[in-house]
This record gives sequence, C-alpha cells and structure tokens, in this order.
Amino acid sequence: MQKTVSLSYKVLAIMLLVVMFVCSLVVGLLLYQAANQEQQLNQTILSRDVTRYHQFSTLLNERLSVWVEGLKYINDIPPGNTTELVDTFRRAEDFLLLQWDVSNLWVIDNQQQLVYQQGEYLPDDVLAMVERTFAEARPIAGVHCHVMCEQIVSIPVMINRQTTNVVVMSTSLQELLALLSEATQGASQSDLVLVKHSKGGNSQSDRYFINSMVSEKQERFMRDILGAIPPSASKTTLITNGHEVNVNGRAYLITLLPLYQHKSNGHYLMFTHDIHERKQAYKSQNRIIFFGGVGLVLTFVLCMFVLLRRYAQKLSVLANMLPLLAQKRFEEFKLQQKRSFTRKKWLLDELDTLGEAAVELSDKLESLDQQMTVNTAKLEKMAMFDSLTGLPNRNMMTFQINKQLAALHRQQAGMALLFIDLDNFKKVNDSHGHHFGDEVVKLAGERLSRVIRENDLIARFGGDEFVILVTGLDKVEQVNIVADKLIEEFVEPMRISEQTFYISISIGVAYTSNSKTRALELMRQADTAMYEAKLERGSSFRFFNSSMNQKIVKQVELENEARIALKEQQFFLALQPQIELASKRLTGFEALLRWNHPQRGLVPPGDFLPMLENTAMMSELDFWVMEKAIELLSRLASNGYRNVKMAINLSAAQFANSALLPYLMELIELHKVDARNIELELTETVLVADIERAVEVIQQIRALGCKIAVDDFGTGYSSL
Repeated sequence: MQKTVSLSYKVLAIMLLVVMFVCSLVVGLLLYQAANQEQQLNQTILSRDVTRYHQFSTLLNERLSVWVEGLKYINDIPPGNTTELVDTFRRAEDFLLLQWDVSNLWVIDNQQQLVYQQGEYLPDDVLAMVERTFAEARPIAGVHCHVMCEQIVSIPVMINRQTTNVVVMSTSLQELLALLSEATQGASQSDLVLVKHSKGGNSQSDRYFINSMVSEKQERFMRDILGAIPPSASKTTLITNGHEVNVNGRAYLITLLPLYQHKSNGHYLMFTHDIHERKQAYKSQNRIIFFGGVGLVLTFVLCMFVLLRRYAQKLSVLANMLPLLAQKRFEEFKLQQKRSFTRKKWLLDELDTLGEAAVELSDKLESLDQQMTVNTAKLEKMAMFDSLTGLPNRNMMTFQINKQLAALHRQQAGMALLFIDLDNFKKVNDSHGHHFGDEVVKLAGERLSRVIRENDLIARFGGDEFVILVTGLDKVEQVNIVADKLIEEFVEPMRISEQTFYISISIGVAYTSNSKTRALELMRQADTAMYEAKLERGSSFRFFNSSMNQKIVKQVELENEARIALKEQQFFLALQPQIELASKRLTGFEALLRWNHPQRGLVPPGDFLPMLENTAMMSELDFWVMEKAIELLSRLASNGYRNVKMAINLSAAQFANSALLPYLMELIELHKVDARNIELELTETVLVADIERAVEVIQQIRALGCKIAVDDFGTGYSSL
C-alpha cells in the first residue's frame, strides 16, 4: 500500500512555513531596527564627543582672547607701541603659566616679524595661522603636535580696528582633556587619552601609542583596549562609526577624534565609552524578540494542530468508511457515520455536512444497487431467454452447446442439434397479422417442449425458428425418433381465436461426437440441413452432409446472379398460347418466366426456379412477372386482341402476401385492362395450406373480375 501523508500535516506544514516566514520577517525587522538604534546611539555618542571637544576647545581659546583684549585696555597701550606690549606680556608670563598653563608665547608685529618669544621656536604651521589672523582679523585656533600636542591660539591685537600685532600662545591639552573626561564621565563611564598612530606594527596596540600623561593602571587598561581593536578596523571606521570591543568581559565603544592641525601628524583623541549595560539590555531585547517569535510560532502550531487533528480524524474515518460503499456494506457505513459524525447542531462544520452527504450518497447507492440487481436479473433473462415464449434464446443455446461440446471428450456419446422452422409461417403474419403469428409461435414452442427430454434443451432463435439440443446419444439413429415425434406433434392443426392454422415443420439435423466441433459451425450445419428439408415442402427432416454446402454456395451465387439479371433485364416472359380444342381458336397466353444469361444462354426454369423458391429474391420476381404480364395484356388489347386472357402463376409466398390485392388493383388501373382477361394460377398445395385464408383471398380476387385456375393439376404436385 502506498504511503500517504495526512492532509492536516500538510496544511500544518504549510501554515508553519508561512508563520515561520512571517515571524522571521517580523523578528528580522525588529532586530534590524534594534541594530539601527544601537548604531544611532553609537553615532550620538560620537557626535557628542566631537561637539564637546569643540565646545571646550573654543571656550579655552576664547578665554585667552578675552584676556588679551582686556590686557590692552587695562594697560592703555598706545597704537604701534610694540615694546610696551611686549613688556606687558613679559610681566604676565608667570600668571599665564600658572593660571592657564601657557607654555609658549610669541608676539609678531604688523610686519609679521617675531618681536618676542617665550619658550620654543615658532613652528612653521603656526606662521600660517598668524598669516590668517592678520588677513581675517580674528582669533585662529588649532593644535600643534611635535613631541607632545599643544593647543595654539593666534590672537590679533587691534587698535582702532586695525591689527597692529598678533599674540600666539600655546597651552597644554591636559586642561582640555580634563574637561572632556569630566564631562563624559558625568554621562557614562568613559576614558579619554591622546594617542598617536604609526604605520608599523602588526596589532593596533603596536600602531597606536599613548601620547598623554595617564596613570599606570589607566595605561594598562588603554593597552588592553588598543589590543582588542582588530586589524580590520581602519582609522576611517574608528573616526566615522567607532568600533565595539570586549575587554575583561565588558563591552566598550572606541572612537577617534583627529587633531586636524596637520593632516599627517597622526595624533588623535581616543574616547573609550563603557557600553556594557546597554549591550546587555540590547541582547536581552533581542532575546525577548527572538523567543517571543518562537513562542508565537509554537503557540500557533499547537492551536493549528489541535484544530486540524479533529478534521484529520474525521477525514481518516470517512476515508476508511467509503470503501464500505464499494463493498455494498451500506448499513455498516451508516452505523460508523452515526458514531463518528453525530454532534450538536450548533457545532456542525463542513466535515459534518460532508458526512451527511456521504449518508445520502449511500442511500442512493443502496437504492441503485437494489434496482441494478433487479435490472440485472431482467437483463440476464432478456439476454438468455426469449420474451415471447419464455424459452432460452440464441445466447443461452450457444452457451449450452459449448458446454456440452466441452464435455464430449469425457463421454462416449454424441449430441445432435435440430434446427426447426415453421413452414409457411410468413403467410400467417401476412394474412392474419403479427398477433396471430405470435400466438402460433407460442403454441409451437409448447408442442416442441412436450417432446424433448428433461436433459435436452429447446430455444427460440427468433421469428419461427427453434433449435433443440439433444445430448447423450449412443447412435445417430436415435435422432430419427426425436424428429418423427416432433413432426407428429404438428399433424393436428392449431386453433387460435376461432381460426384454424395448418402448420408443419422442417427440421435440419447436425450430429457430432467430436469435442473440437465449434458451436457456430454446428448451428450453421443444422440451418443448412433445415433449408434442404424445406425443399420437401414441409413435415420432413434432413441430416447435414458436405454436399449441402456446395448446394448452398450455388444457391447464394444463383440468387446474386438473379438480382443482377433483374437489374440488367436478363429475364423475359415467354407467352405459351392456349388453344380451344373444339374451335382451335386462340383464347389466351400463359406468361412463363425465362432467363437469358449473358454467358450461359437460356437457363432452363427447372435450374433456377426451385433454388430461388424459398429466397427473398423470389418475391421480387413474382411481382415483376405480374407487372410485365399485365403490361403485355394491355399491349395485346391495343393491337386488337381484346378477348385474349393472360394466365399468371402465383407462388405460395406471393399468394400469402397481403400486398398482392392492392398491387393487382394498381396494375389493372394503370394499364387499363379488363380484369376478366387476367387468370391467376396457383397450386393445390397453396390452397390446402390454409384453406380458410385461401377461400377469402380467392373471393377477393374474383370480386375484382379476375379468374382463378389450379395449376399443375395431375402432374404430381396436386394431392389426389
């Protein structure tokens, strides 16, 4: 049996995939949003550090600018008096050093000549600041790093809105670093150092070295921080976004702030922010999001499983129930449905409706099955039995013949098939109608059934044909006894509704003791023998022999040639004159059928008429002869032979045909002949076959004016 997967599991799997996809999408978006928030927080910290640096740097520089401006007014230094200005600054050296840590001071006159220097030489990059100060007439600040980094401020000394001198001061960055450190520590645990970057070294701790005064403990911590920065973290990354590192189990954000006095000096302020608590909160948030999504998926799956499991159970029960319908176990199907699907009305769902529909289907199938059983029995009866007589039909007989033939090899006996045909039965139908014909067939079946033994079988093949299967024959002569008894049963006439019918039978017999004989071949042989028996003109039987086949073939060929001859007008009428002996006067003609064959010439009537007598072709020839004979009679009358009669032979089939009288009347009217000149000849056999019917037809013919004559009287055909 092929393995199957439950529909509920398929639906559950699909829903699980959908929910997992949606949850993954939502969780991913939430995690992405949290990561963006984390990045934004880092950017906020970085921006805040830069802002504070510039704010404090500006504050310290403006403090010096204000002091210089105030010093000019306090000492009332006249314009252009550089010497007094220099003396003033010389007297303030100790104050500047102690108060604001001014380590270097330079005074430049309006000719941009150094007129006073306290401390180191004036660096070249500071000269550029001096030029800008003279040009822009405003303080210019920057950072100069050589061995150590110092903050430089170039302040213009303006008298009457003209720059007369420029004072340049350099201060240590320690105060700035202290202010920044105090400000950052107030917001979070942070450290700030001045570092210098070098291009050598394999690790970040080798590439960066601390360039500010720190404690030994702080220096070790900063070395650990620098060692935790991966080589892949470039200066640009540290400047623009910062980088997170883990040191001693805590998370830190590292950012660099370049001191842009000289682009190539490689000095930076390194901010170290402790973000461990924030990272833990971020991880906790991510865990909540992740496990919340997983919990949501599991909750949904559980709910769907509980819901679909009930549907799956119902579908499984229904799937197991449906084969019961194919097995026609309808009651068991209804019982299982009632046990599995009965629920309260307000709880009904589509599967309950499906169960009810299945019950309705079972009721209809049960009804159809019962009706089919009845119809099958009827069809079997129709297929195997004749509806008119109740006897077995051709199918049943064929089946029994095959069965008996198969048993012949186990028996030392033979079997015979008797093919029986009612003689002149067509006349009964034509003259009295099919109702009387059916009654004759039923009576014939009853008479035949009285003769046969219980183990023999009689069947009606249709029309007036019956077949009897006789088995267990020790010798073929036993069939003669059966055939004689059958013929004897029809000696007595049949009486139906005050009508008397003289019916005889013709029997063809086929005998075999060979089990290899085929049923169809045996029936064909019996049928052929029956037609041979009919040539005896009733109440006779014939055994099949091989010569009959040749005769049948010849008869079929002759019938086909006769049809062609009728179409090609090979037939013609020979007129045999009738002379009155006393006066030797011509009184009429007898129309005789002749055949002028294109190859064989004139074919004698005795060669083709007996063979065509019991065929359908004979009826066509009979009416053709009548038509041509009356046409000749009309032509004779037109030529002056008005009192000459025309004798026309009637066959038994034509005499019994109900179309005879209407056709005769039509020909008389068409050719305008005198009916008294038409003489219809029939044999005595035709008259005695059904005397009452014969008398009735003769009276109707005579009423038309036609004459009746008995043909072949005294020549061996008449009964004397």
